[in-house]
Amino acid sequence: MNLERELRALEVEWPATPELRLVLEPRRGRSHRPLLAAVALALVALAAAFAVPQSRGAILRFLHLGGESIQFVETLPPAGTRPLDAGLGRNVSEAEARTRIPTLLLPPVAGGLRLHESSGVVSLVFEHDDKPVLLSELASGQGYFLKKLAGTTNAEWVKVRGTFGLWLSGAPHVFLFPREPARLAGNTLVWESGGTTYRLEAPDLAKADALALAASLTDTP
Repeated sequence: MNLERELRALEVEWPATPELRLVLEPRRGRSHRPLLAAVALALVALAAAFAVPQSRGAILRFLHLGGESIQFVETLPPAGTRPLDAGLGRNVSEAEARTRIPTLLLPPVAGGLRLHESSGVVSLVFEHDDKPVLLSELASGQGYFLKKLAGTTNAEWVKVRGTFGLWLSGAPHVFLFPREPARLAGNTLVWESGGTTYRLEAPDLAKADALALAASLTDTP
């Protein structure tokens, strides 16, 4: 495994490193200078790690975002292609889906939505520009989605509904849905908010469309 080549192949756009500021208040009594110095050194080391692309790549080798676990690998494991609506589980009503996901978000589309539930994951497929899009939602801490990315898949931090999310694009990656065989997945937007992990997926979904779709989701029953 050539780790340096793998890390250089990843196209990860990171948010700007925040300014770290240590404010010390004068305090009487025993001096805490050794402890404060150790804390300051730890903060400087962390900031330095995130300032170096190679260190960022190493930290991202195993990334957890809410209920999503992402692993960067040199070679993808075997996986097939399946329709987006395959293996999503049994049909459930919106009321039942909300008992699983209290912060359930739905697209504002005309007509009834066909909701599915499997292992705590609520999913549905809806049309966008006459093409199917998969929306899956999972209560963070109740399970996980697992993705495996090789160097040909781009990973980019984006701002989604007021929080940070991850945009995966380019070459397909391997996606593991609970109790289902591994499959190849297309462009995907993942974010976590209010204790729920959300993911939007479609093979030809553009980043701008994914962000617009995420912004249009509503919690109105």
